[in-house]
Amino acid sequence: MKQDAILLIVLLLCVASVPAETDTIMVLERNAVDASKYVISQTEMPIYELITPEVNETYTELLARSLTPIPEISAEETEYGFVVNYLNQTFEMDRRDGSIWYADYDKIWNVALGIEVPTPSACQSTADVWLREKGLLPSNAVLKNIGSTNVSAFNPDADELLTKVLQWHVNYEFMVGDIPVAGETAQISVMIGEGGDTVGFDWKWRDTAPEPYVTSNLIEYESALDAHGINPEDVVDHRLVYKTDDEDGALLLYPMWEVIIIEDDSDELPGIHNIVYLDGTLFNPIVEITTPNHGISMMPGSSITFDCSVSLGTPPYTYQWSSDFDGVLSAGQSFTTVSLSEVTKKDYPVPHAISVRVRDAEGRGASDCIAVTIETVDFEMDPQITLVVAGSIVLVVASLLVFRRKKGGFVLLFLLMMLSAFMFLPVSFASSDMATLRKLSPSAPSGAYDDGVKEVGIEWVGMSDLGSPLWNTETNIEGFYNWMGTQGGFNREFNWGEWSAWEEDFKEVAQGGTDTEWVDCVDFVYYQDHGNPNGVSFTSQHDNGWLSPSEMRLGDGDLETIVFDACSPLAWQNDAGDTVFERWAQTLQGLHQICSFATTSHNAQTRGVKFAFYMTGIQSLIPSRTIVQSWFRACAETEGSEIQAAVFYASKSADPLNFPQLDDPINDHAYGFGYVCSDPTPGTFSWYVFITSNC
Repeated sequence: MKQDAILLIVLLLCVASVPAETDTIMVLERNAVDASKYVISQTEMPIYELITPEVNETYTELLARSLTPIPEISAEETEYGFVVNYLNQTFEMDRRDGSIWYADYDKIWNVALGIEVPTPSACQSTADVWLREKGLLPSNAVLKNIGSTNVSAFNPDADELLTKVLQWHVNYEFMVGDIPVAGETAQISVMIGEGGDTVGFDWKWRDTAPEPYVTSNLIEYESALDAHGINPEDVVDHRLVYKTDDEDGALLLYPMWEVIIIEDDSDELPGIHNIVYLDGTLFNPIVEITTPNHGISMMPGSSITFDCSVSLGTPPYTYQWSSDFDGVLSAGQSFTTVSLSEVTKKDYPVPHAISVRVRDAEGRGASDCIAVTIETVDFEMDPQITLVVAGSIVLVVASLLVFRRKKGGFVLLFLLMMLSAFMFLPVSFASSDMATLRKLSPSAPSGAYDDGVKEVGIEWVGMSDLGSPLWNTETNIEGFYNWMGTQGGFNREFNWGEWSAWEEDFKEVAQGGTDTEWVDCVDFVYYQDHGNPNGVSFTSQHDNGWLSPSEMRLGDGDLETIVFDACSPLAWQNDAGDTVFERWAQTLQGLHQICSFATTSHNAQTRGVKFAFYMTGIQSLIPSRTIVQSWFRACAETEGSEIQAAVFYASKSADPLNFPQLDDPINDHAYGFGYVCSDPTPGTFSWYVFITSNC
């Protein structure tokens, strides 16, 4: 009897030891695709293979002389095609898709021009005649719109606003039957500026094979929304389009539902503008991670099994599991690991974004993502549970006295106690081999401000935005980061992605932020996620899920250029009528320029590396361009013509829209690749300048 009582008391005390509470990052719920909700119509949609034209040195030289003022100059071969350079003009052809780019960089996006620009209708007539004469207007190309490059300069002291059009963009889209091809896939843009000169053009189209590659029945639009958990009331616009995969040289043209939505429009969180593409047929596979549950937290060394299910597409499938911290984890459909790193940022546990990317036999892809946190949890006595246990001991002893002569009484109580123990132990025990486990806790940049060392950092959200994932973000932004490191010579200081990207890293110290430890410790920062005219979003909720311009004071440390690759942070006005000057002026505290968008934008896969490539160029082959020129070109090649790229900066020039612009960010290059102006700190400038350019 005495031994039984002692055993039960010890058992109760063990139950009273529970893990201490720790600060964790809030992880949002998943919104997996439910393919069972698809309604399949009787309409068969053809999927086409694209024919890539042959591009060689002779053909490039012939077109350069025929289409531009460039004289007879030899083409130089690059990794992806051929280029002809003459003075400050460039003509390029890409062998992966036959696309053409031409620009006269003395004239294109030049804020000192725009004095005598023809009317839009005159520019359209000029473009039509020229394209037909040169054989560059296929029968399935139709006029889409006429865009422009505009510049506005505002002097708040004098309350003076100057505006002008620098060039008109005559834009054409392609049709497959009566269905348009998405602009980032195929389009023609002819840019006509000062004196009616063609200052640039962007031409991208590949013919389709005569017969469809395959056909697949159309998914009804309403059922596609339902399967993806999209509320129809959040939809601003939609259309059925043809598009290709985002990587250069993609070979298939297939139907997708292009949907523009506004999410989370409430008093607590501003509406987020987003363009999403939903499968138009059952041609593409769908993958869902089935094990473990999203948002779990485990002790270091815990055994975790990952599994997924794949439907649709064409078997067999290939798999790649990865972590945004630990890299590639497995190439199987399922696997078990005990070695996920414990990751902390400023002593807070950060979840891994565990993703699986699937390819089917046709090369079609699908992805899914969950959060898994690895954290060490200290065990301590919980006072409340201890008090409960103390009272329970009396009850246990009394019960033993009652049941001491009844067979099975002790066994019954013992089983009840074991059940209680499992109810109070929700954590997984770590394995005994803790010495081999990694713990990642990257430190902030340590370099001194303006110490002559070139530094770059990135923060991004991609698949962790589970309700509206941005599948291309990681590839895009790390392409930029790695190019700036390997080719640009920049020190890569921080790469915070998914749930480790924090709003406070951008926020000024006076408002509770830590910008002096992160973004203002480096020269160049690239951010990517969702946004709207009032700011940009994060999934980490640390310490907020939303960042507004009023919370930032950038450039009073090291930062000189920042990219917000998101929908419409630099829109001309927000819903309250506040202009871009009113929202963003106070942010510039030495910052040279903000590169972003004035409209919605797409989640491109190659914009970042293109941007970096155009800033650095290739020595003796492709000249490096200014930051403004590089941003506008990268956007023109990765967006449709209805999208407006934008740049915002402060100018020291007395007349920022006329020559000469002295000590002015409009002339800035990436460090080491040309001129860089001095920091435009408050008191040293009078004008704010805002440029938008249709892509």
